Amino acid sequence: MVDLPPIDQDNSSSNQNSEPNKIVWVESEDVYKPIRKLIKDFKSERGITNTKKERVYITEIALQNLREHLCSNITVEQGGILFGNAYVDPQYTVYVEIKSAVAAPSTIGTGAHLEFTSASWQGIMDYAKITHPQENIVGWYHSHPNLGVFMSGTDMNTQRAFFYHPWCVSIVYDPVRDDIAYFLGANARRVNVV
Repeated sequence: MVDLPPIDQDNSSSNQNSEPNKIVWVESEDVYKPIRKLIKDFKSERGITNTKKERVYITEIALQNLREHLCSNITVEQGGILFGNAYVDPQYTVYVEIKSAVAAPSTIGTGAHLEFTSASWQGIMDYAKITHPQENIVGWYHSHPNLGVFMSGTDMNTQRAFFYHPWCVSIVYDPVRDDIAYFLGANARRVNVV
């Protein structure tokens, strides 16, 4: 527990250039770092015999849950969060494994728009602590019912604001056309998956 000075005390003594009671923002690195693992070891451990080195890997159960969720209502956009881990192979690049696709509660969706509310994020974080303690948020997914699979301007803003790391994935699924696309990083570059 940290002892805090009384509210009426001037807390500016540690920073002579700041104003009294002014919050000073200090940038710091992210806590989460990709796990160092050769991609050949990663694939061997999972029984992946495909010789291609893709940047995104998704489990069958995660893909099944994602599709079931987004097919449950094809009149509005729906979405959720992707859990898994990011890895780095020093001789290759950063790559990501998606192990779970979790529907976001309390979202607001229309035929062409999806909004994650603060209640959505709180519900996701509470659920993650209990059910995915060894995994991290590695991206998000959402539907484009009968619109095709692409990253709209709003989707790109979401990607850049919240999922900007090189290992962050966005999955767009059109449940009407049964079409899916995967996008990676802040610029949402389209990628293939295993």
